[in-house]
Amino acid sequence: MKKLIIILIIILALNCSSKKEDSKAPLLAALALLSSSSTTASSTCTSSFGTGVADFISKTFTCVTVTVSGTNYVFKTSSVPTYKSYYWGSTSSLYENAFYANSTGSNYGNPNKILSQNYTITVPITNTTTTAPTSAYGAIGVATNGIVIYNDQAAPGDSLTSEYYTFDTSQGHPTNTGSYHYHVEPPKISNTDSALVGIAMDGYLIFGKLHDTNSTGNTTGFTLGGTTSSTKCTSTPTTLPTTWTYKSNYETNTNHTAGTNSYHYHINNGSEVNGIILSGKLIGTAGTSQ
Repeated sequence: MKKLIIILIIILALNCSSKKEDSKAPLLAALALLSSSSTTASSTCTSSFGTGVADFISKTFTCVTVTVSGTNYVFKTSSVPTYKSYYWGSTSSLYENAFYANSTGSNYGNPNKILSQNYTITVPITNTTTTAPTSAYGAIGVATNGIVIYNDQAAPGDSLTSEYYTFDTSQGHPTNTGSYHYHVEPPKISNTDSALVGIAMDGYLIFGKLHDTNSTGNTTGFTLGGTTSSTKCTSTPTTLPTTWTYKSNYETNTNHTAGTNSYHYHINNGSEVNGIILSGKLIGTAGTSQ
């Protein structure tokens, strides 16, 4: 009975909050807060890669467990950062009272804290589809540091242009269930360069804003929340990003690399909130996220 009363109190508090954040059901948030009120901050993490996992994953991704299941890679991640953040809370060794510096407004913290998650994301090993389905809320990709990637949309009733001011110094923030994630270019991985940023749920790779030292073919003029927009790049530049050292291990699927079907993603070539990683559209048929 006592736990039920606590759950009801938390639900009321969440429903009355004036700063809505990429939310799941209030009851799930309440249960998450009851089961785990804190997550121990650490600057290290554990990674594991099963038989058959390509080198480009095992040699570039950290803080994940990746296995092969049939025609899919299965990524498991807690989506917990190993660096300083406002959202660790003031009692944590990794707390910092700072936000990402922006040029258009004042920062503020949302009321949430980082909590360990249990994400399982399936990603097609070899995808040749290009049907651009609408992406869902929640995790639709995994960054190379194990943090999940959300699209360019905030929770209904809110906007990313307002939530942007809640991003910590690494351009991430947590939901009301403690799920820490990225919407825009994460400076811990990419900073207007051609770095491998991660993999989308459809199996296509995500690079920084540039094709090597130039921006030929990259996405620009991206519209936040656009129903038909996509950060996909289908041009055939003379070279693809070379800062991904292990690119050659994945060239067996030409849809991910060079050639007439060089489908992949780039972070949108815009500044601050317009530096979107993934939009409301994906390139191909996606796996699953839970």
